[in-house]
Amino acid sequence: MSQKVSICLLGPKGAGKSSLLGSLADCVGQGAYGYSPNFHPVLQPISQVDFLKGPIDRQRADFLTHALTHYERLKQDLVAGAAATNTLDTYEYYFRLSLSDVAARDLKQAGPWLLEIIDSAGDIAMPRDGAQIALLDDVKTKLAKQILASDAIVLALPLTRFDEAEWSGSLSRLADRLMLAKEKNIKRFVVALTFYERLFMNLGPDAFTYACDPSVARHALRKSLRSSHCFDHIRKLMTSDSGLQLRFTVCSTFGFTKRFQNPNLDPWLAGEQRFRRNGLSDGRAYSEFWRPFLTAEPFLYAALGLDSAFTFSFDQLNGETSARHEALKIY
Repeated sequence: MSQKVSICLLGPKGAGKSSLLGSLADCVGQGAYGYSPNFHPVLQPISQVDFLKGPIDRQRADFLTHALTHYERLKQDLVAGAAATNTLDTYEYYFRLSLSDVAARDLKQAGPWLLEIIDSAGDIAMPRDGAQIALLDDVKTKLAKQILASDAIVLALPLTRFDEAEWSGSLSRLADRLMLAKEKNIKRFVVALTFYERLFMNLGPDAFTYACDPSVARHALRKSLRSSHCFDHIRKLMTSDSGLQLRFTVCSTFGFTKRFQNPNLDPWLAGEQRFRRNGLSDGRAYSEFWRPFLTAEPFLYAALGLDSAFTFSFDQLNGETSARHEALKIY
């Protein structure tokens, strides 16, 4: 029987939440994550009906039909280089996650899992400090219910100076409110630092080699946590609920270029623009250059609760090492 898991994706506007979600299936399909090759997950977008009622029988003639789902439109926006989601509502996306027979047997995880991922606009849960945003009460009530009813939360934060960020106060208040909430279903909490590829912009073809080193990711996470006080509120959230599993990870929002291995950003254009080849359609340029990396990491942990080489607990970031992490094969 399929297991249902609800995941709430939170974070400030412009943190790359929709980009992570849009590249989720591609990241799983290309195996660009920190789990063992034997893990071999398969992620398939499904409809809300499939999530609520389970897989339904379809006519054989419908086997090869392709409907443009909400997720497909999200991926199109990602390929086209769309800006941050400008909305004051939430969107729900649905997936079917399964593991290979070998992985399911070794990990004692039967599956499959039906995932609901709730993507909220940054101006709802984590607005800029002092910002005056007109929000409908029913939207705020809807998101509050979704957060408290979720099995897991993925908090996407851009890799920056957190105490100087406009939303640092909102982050602290969100953690405090979750800590004080009496009726909540949250079992796992994942903090994902996005734009990981920014750290390697000057390393050329060596960028991907360093990005694949878990010790580099661990160092970046440790330095970020120690330089910011807002994470103390997240630590209190964990200590207030002994059953809550908390992990930190990194995510490469734009990924790396295939073959050349450098970050998939064009340094000659204003802002952060992904590489394109003149005269080619978006679809071909997208498939030729872009290799997503680690964007599936927080979602897979949120769904399964299984550590990878790029997921770290507070204790591990404070200096304690994990022999299990060292033994994992990264590729």
